[in-house]
Amino acid sequence: MQRRNFLRNISLTAGALAASPVFSIAATSAKKSTRIGFITDLHHLQFGKPEDARMTVFMDAVMKETPDFIIQCGDFCRPTGSDNIMAQWRRFKGPKYHVLGNHDMDVCDKATIMRLWEMEKPYYSFDTGGYHFVVMDRNFLQKDGTLVDYNNSNWSPYGPTFRSFTDAAQLTWLQQDLAGTTLPVIVFMHQPVFLSDWFTELGNANEILTIFDTHNFNARQSGANNSIAAVFMGHDHDDRHAERNGVHYFIMNSASYVYTESGAHYYKEPLFAFITLDPGGILQIHGRQTIYRDPVKPAIQARFPTGISDHRIQFKR
Repeated sequence: MQRRNFLRNISLTAGALAASPVFSIAATSAKKSTRIGFITDLHHLQFGKPEDARMTVFMDAVMKETPDFIIQCGDFCRPTGSDNIMAQWRRFKGPKYHVLGNHDMDVCDKATIMRLWEMEKPYYSFDTGGYHFVVMDRNFLQKDGTLVDYNNSNWSPYGPTFRSFTDAAQLTWLQQDLAGTTLPVIVFMHQPVFLSDWFTELGNANEILTIFDTHNFNARQSGANNSIAAVFMGHDHDDRHAERNGVHYFIMNSASYVYTESGAHYYKEPLFAFITLDPGGILQIHGRQTIYRDPVKPAIQARFPTGISDHRIQFKR
């Protein structure tokens, strides 16, 4: 699982690291805040390790906080041995959404894991609380000059430059979907298109970024209020945030561990976040913090955060 160039530095501008950057969208006309319970990269049964306890902690918090919907952003669980994970997930009776991650197809195909999750489509969109939400599927492998679905860990024998692609039909759908909304947009995907250290494992991220950049440019030119405001991503087991052309990108940390050249280093408590979209034009992220479960080398402690950072971002009016 040599996925990370260990201790490679990222270069961010001072503006990208500002505590309260500004979105290029106006406040919405929603009557109340929209609250989201968010978790990613639980990795139930990865390395044979069950994560029922972490899932229970997340769902206990969800039941207490009563968000408007919950979403998991990929690498969630396996098609077998996950009965308790799914029972915990179903404790919440409100809307529940899934994002496909690469490890979700380690031992099955997309259709199999989607059936377990009661997920109708691998990519889709929905409206709630004055926002348009988009869920993407980046789990395509470039094989023999064509793109094929991830299934049964078929991505693992191939090098990183062949992974994390998005198919042409989905890109066409994405452009049309964004053009068809009048609401500010929030996007969820598993593999990052921006901010990642895995520079050779971004697939056709540039095509997606071009769609996002062009859409926001057109929205600014026309004065429309349907800009892409934020993109939430998982996969990297990291905690990062930066802005690009009016879009705020967040890499959200794993619920369970960070993987380095020395193996998996587990967090003591699970990580997750609650995201609030205020109708007055404020996005807030309240993330969990923890420590490593076992002692790790100082270099790992220095480089890899054991938390999801809080953010408070004021939209432009």
